[in-house]
Amino acid sequence: MIKIRLFDKNDWPAVWQIIEPVFRAGETYPFSTEISEEEAYTAWIDNPSSTYIAEDEDNNIVGTYYIKPNQSSLGAHVCNCGYIVGENARGKGVATIM
Repeated sequence: MIKIRLFDKNDWPAVWQIIEPVFRAGETYPFSTEISEEEAYTAWIDNPSSTYIAEDEDNNIVGTYYIKPNQSSLGAHVCNCGYIVGENARGKGVATIM
C-alpha cells in the first residue's frame, strides 16, 4: 500500500536519490544536467507550494511530487505538478496514486 504525505526536511536524502538521476539524464525536466543538490532542493522543495512523498508499506520513499501555480497572477488558479517515481518502484502504479 502506498501512502502519500507532505515532505519533511528529513526526507531530503531519499528524495535526492530519486530525483538526481532523472535530473542528470536531462530528458524529462528543464533543469541543467549539472544542477547542484542545493539548486535541486530549491527547485523541488522551496519553489513549489507543496511537495509530497510516496511511501511503501515499509516506509521507504518510492516517489515524490510537487504542486505549484502554473503561472503567476491570473494563471495562479491552474495547477502545475512534477512527478518522479524511484527506479525500483516504476511500473507499480505509484505515479497513478500520486
